[in-house]
Amino acid sequence: MSLFTCLSSGASALDAQSYALQITGKNLANVNNANYAREKVNMGTGPAIQTPLGYASPDLEAQSVTQIRNAFLDQQVAQEGSITSALTAEQSALQEAEAGLGETVSSGTSASASAGAGASLSSQLTGLFNAFQSLAASPADLGAAQTVLGNATSFCDQLHQTDSALAQVQTGLNTQIQSTAGNINTLLTTIAGLNSQIALHEVGQPGSAVDLRDQRQAAIESLAADMSVTTSTGSNGQMGVTATDANGNAVTLVDGGTASTVGFNGTSLTVGGATLALTSGSVQGAINARDGAIQTLRNGLNALARQVVTSVNAEYNPTGSTGNFFAAAGTTAATIALDSTLTSSSLAAASSSNAGTIAADVAKLANHTFSTGSGDAIDGTMTQFYANTVSAFGQTLSDLNNQVANQTAVQTLVTSQRQSVSGVNLDEETTNLMIYQKAYQASSHFLTIVDGLLATLVQLGAGT
Repeated sequence: MSLFTCLSSGASALDAQSYALQITGKNLANVNNANYAREKVNMGTGPAIQTPLGYASPDLEAQSVTQIRNAFLDQQVAQEGSITSALTAEQSALQEAEAGLGETVSSGTSASASAGAGASLSSQLTGLFNAFQSLAASPADLGAAQTVLGNATSFCDQLHQTDSALAQVQTGLNTQIQSTAGNINTLLTTIAGLNSQIALHEVGQPGSAVDLRDQRQAAIESLAADMSVTTSTGSNGQMGVTATDANGNAVTLVDGGTASTVGFNGTSLTVGGATLALTSGSVQGAINARDGAIQTLRNGLNALARQVVTSVNAEYNPTGSTGNFFAAAGTTAATIALDSTLTSSSLAAASSSNAGTIAADVAKLANHTFSTGSGDAIDGTMTQFYANTVSAFGQTLSDLNNQVANQTAVQTLVTSQRQSVSGVNLDEETTNLMIYQKAYQASSHFLTIVDGLLATLVQLGAGT
């Protein structure tokens, strides 16, 4: 090997160690970057070269950079993150609904009015029947009649307020889904764009566009947090993204460098004419809350309103000729109201004309047990039905809180497993830094020696 060959070999080794130092520094700089996968320089030599003096080993070179990723763990992190996002979104919505309910709820117990809130709906209902009981004792007492009207108005107002608050939560969830759909489209466009860049940069060098792959994986995980998706990687390094429609068919979201557009029809996400059937992600969590526990709670309030209106009117106006207590058409929580012709005077007159029996009969409804099997709107007494409705909501929220805690632990575990594979280890990288630094110094020292030998040869040649 000539000195010039040695000089070339030393320079090549110097370049290789310099590049390794650069990658090690990049790893260290991204130690706290959750979207970064550790990189490793692959060093080696090409095939031996035949020369007049025999075979010569080629120079050391940095041949490629490998991104330390595990496709299975990446997929698991995305999936578990999607489930966590769904549960968290649903939990947040139900907590907002609890605030709208104006009562603190818990499973297995009756509701209680929240701090700063008015009397609970249950106590309003009890107060109404107690007022009827007082009127039954003094049928002609205008003051007692006025109390009945006041309590009935408060009960109606409480139902209106509660139903309106829950409806606002549902409307807010729809607005949130609409906004998330816009974010989904941005992510799909980003993934498609990264696919195109990766395919371009990796021509003849598969897997070399490591930074672009990091960005794409981060976008995939953000997308999974919004909606459930399935991914697949083609031979050209591009990633396909699909979802599932209501019939179980695959719906393409990203195909190479092309992204589909996701819309929201007011109920579900759509792509073209297909309605997506999601299983996780924040959108599905919002849908679960909107159409599940919150709607069930509103249905319960409507059933209670219908039972109160029909039962009280039946007792107050048994013949159908004296006028109703509640407006007959207002049988939902949003529409319940007193009859427009009802006054304290007419109420007192109706009670006193029947020696208080009408007021007493209405008051007895407080302890009457209803049955849906007999055509009633509810099961149990009115207060029991409301307590059970709220308790069921509280049980759902309690179960959800436990699910969020458990799922968060699972996500943390999977993320830690991936971090142990793909994450930057400070001790390991610091050791690599020292190794490459020493190798760089050795290569530099080798070049200095060769340079000195060449200088000596030049001097010897000049002296002859």
